[in-house]
Amino acid sequence: MCISTQHGLVERLIDELARAVDMIQKIDDATFVKSAHGTGSVGAHFRHNLDFVKSAVNGILEGKIDYERRERDVQVETDKRYAIGKYIGVIRRVTTIAPEDMNKAVLVQSEIEEACRHRSSVSRELEFVLSHTVHHHALISEKLASFGIETSPDFGVAPSTLRYWEQQKIAA
Repeated sequence: MCISTQHGLVERLIDELARAVDMIQKIDDATFVKSAHGTGSVGAHFRHNLDFVKSAVNGILEGKIDYERRERDVQVETDKRYAIGKYIGVIRRVTTIAPEDMNKAVLVQSEIEEACRHRSSVSRELEFVLSHTVHHHALISEKLASFGIETSPDFGVAPSTLRYWEQQKIAA
């Protein structure tokens, strides 16, 4: 158990969500809604991330998380200002997760078998949502690169990869 660092997940998730807000602010409206290669728009990826975080936060409060029960608010995909407002709202909600909540048990609805619910914890689900968010930020970064737009080199890079890169610098 890593009780001393578990609440750090909340801060890291908030930081990653804030990076999303920064990125949304930096890109223009046309880029936000532009699709490429049948993989959806940048806005659609941001909306998908927001849905997963909201599902987790809602489920933490209920003690049951269902990632399929997502809002899928299309306006988040098409209206940057609206998307930013929704992100700020979910960031506020994430800040209400207390250190003492981290070890609380939650049931997670299986995405494969409808009758199955998995036992998990708040900290494990926050780690999943953080990882999922970083993964989609990588997809967003690749999509933006295909449009000729650069992101910071660490946008969408997993914490383990960042640690590896740092170790490689030290070893060199």
